[in-house]
Amino acid sequence: MSKINQILVKKLGEEKAEKVIKKLDVARVIKNVVCWILIAVLAFAVITFLLARVNGSTPSVFGYSFQRVETASMVPALEVGDVLVSKNVSDQSDIQVGDIITFRGDSRFENHRVTHRVFTAPYTNEQGELVLVTKGDANEVTDGEIKVSDVESKMLHKAGFMKWLFDFFFSPFGLIVFIFLMLLVFFDEILNIIHITSGKYDENEQEESIGEIIKRIQQEDKEKEEQMMTAGDDENETK
Repeated sequence: MSKINQILVKKLGEEKAEKVIKKLDVARVIKNVVCWILIAVLAFAVITFLLARVNGSTPSVFGYSFQRVETASMVPALEVGDVLVSKNVSDQSDIQVGDIITFRGDSRFENHRVTHRVFTAPYTNEQGELVLVTKGDANEVTDGEIKVSDVESKMLHKAGFMKWLFDFFFSPFGLIVFIFLMLLVFFDEILNIIHITSGKYDENEQEESIGEIIKRIQQEDKEKEEQMMTAGDDENETK
């Protein structure tokens, strides 16, 4: 039996202590599950983005991806800094005239990814290649033929709040805030580690940490007894 459990049994008795211990265990499990889910999501996101960057591809999760507009070639539809939610394209039938797509650019685009509007629907050219023609809304001429196989995704909509998040969390101040929030989530665990490693973690602190719980339980028991006594008096007066 842990020291905390021993303290509860000593203060409340075995029956009440058992109920409190079960509640504490449930709360601890819920907290741990939430923390580990958060860690898993963050780790998955970081690994996905790192692998995508190393491979030179766009980060994609469950067939959806985020792109950030870096040039003004699509003004006024898309402004520099806008964040787009896009769906990966797996079939040419998904591409229609007017769609805004992201494709892998060749030497004409300095091998950068490009997000432009479909000007001509997919067709087979003289070389037997399946291609389409795109054009930036702000550009006067088209991009020429683009291989359909180079098309990665089609824009679904702009995520206005994501633009703010990108601007904020990719700034030095935003990074500090993010680190602070993470420390806040795991504050208890960090505090326990510091106490254990410093040798300052003792039974007195554990007893103080559950003092409020004990007081609340005792107060609830007192209130229940008073309610039962009041109910008994009312019943006697009625008779």
